[in-house]
Amino acid sequence: MSATNFPRWSFTRLATIAHKEMTDLLRDRKSIFWALFAVAISGPLVVCALYFITKTVNERIDQTTASIVNAALAPDLVRHLERRGIKIDAEPADYQARVKSGALDAVLVVEPDFAKALAAGQSGKITLITESSRDRSSPIAARLEREVQAYANMAGNERLILRGIAPSVAHPIALSELDLATAEQRSSGLLKVMSFYALFAGLMGAIAAALDVTAGERERQTLEPLLTTPVSTLELAVGKWLAVSGVNLLAVTASIAGFCLALQLVPLGKLGLPVSFGLREFAGFMAVLVPFAFMVPAVLLVFGSTGKTAKEAQSSLSMGVSLVGLLPLMSLLRQTQAPWWDAWVPVNGQYAVLSKVLRAEQVPSVEWIAMVAVPLIVSALAIAVFARRLGDQRLLAGR
Repeated sequence: MSATNFPRWSFTRLATIAHKEMTDLLRDRKSIFWALFAVAISGPLVVCALYFITKTVNERIDQTTASIVNAALAPDLVRHLERRGIKIDAEPADYQARVKSGALDAVLVVEPDFAKALAAGQSGKITLITESSRDRSSPIAARLEREVQAYANMAGNERLILRGIAPSVAHPIALSELDLATAEQRSSGLLKVMSFYALFAGLMGAIAAALDVTAGERERQTLEPLLTTPVSTLELAVGKWLAVSGVNLLAVTASIAGFCLALQLVPLGKLGLPVSFGLREFAGFMAVLVPFAFMVPAVLLVFGSTGKTAKEAQSSLSMGVSLVGLLPLMSLLRQTQAPWWDAWVPVNGQYAVLSKVLRAEQVPSVEWIAMVAVPLIVSALAIAVFARRLGDQRLLAGR
């Protein structure tokens, strides 16, 4: 008896199919547990990693040591640096090779004629040697550069005062900065990570389940008996989609809960990374991620149904997730203002809106509509394709 002989829609049959698929998925509790655990723990691990990395960088900056060549020629500079809490390492040996290898973060080289040039009212030359491709050296080099520039400004002002000239004469323009970003918005690096990993949970949480209800059933030879039952292929497709979406929704909820717990326990605010994640942010995240959690399984079911074996289907699913995961790069790499259609691009739009929620920005109503409309349209199209695949005899024949 063909499944296509039962076109009438029945919510009872649909619920039965969804319950059957969910029961089958939950039988493999170990796989489901580890899939959900991996997604739930990824957020807290990222938050903890950011905390310890930022803490380590701040401690290294506070404990900066200035390696100075010819330090005796610039005693005033040395005293200035010491007053600023910087230790002095005078006359480092083989300093260029050590900077290149990473043994030293940066070295200040005072030119031999430095003191003579200052005494003559000229500019003394100091060279900052660093390795810009090494991330761990950049904060130390930046601090040394700021401190030397501060000393240069102080010395220049003293010269003007000794000559009876107001220091403001040399600075005809006073530039001040008014930063309109909130403290949370200035923590942009962490905001991007949170938005990305929230979407990551919605992408990865459904892979195992989608694989099981497609290629897994073909290998277990349980799909053909299911297709001979009095259900339509559309009912079968929707039932499988609901079951996989339920698992994915658990993964997304676990991921957001993990983020909430980590942000409550990890004192990011003490490191200058204040991130507020309260009821408003949680509601905004769920408003974006719940439709997303239903869209992704629909697409993955299509990819999963294209493989003849579980291994082949897994390759297809991995390729699909990789391609979808590249979409947020549109927002990450864009240097111009986002166009009006940005929110209507799947995945990229969700990433953009999640970032706005975290930055406490006003999200336009049209973008909230897109968060529901796009997943609805994509899900409907994908389910239609998946239902058509289920009705294809070649699916069972393995050709």
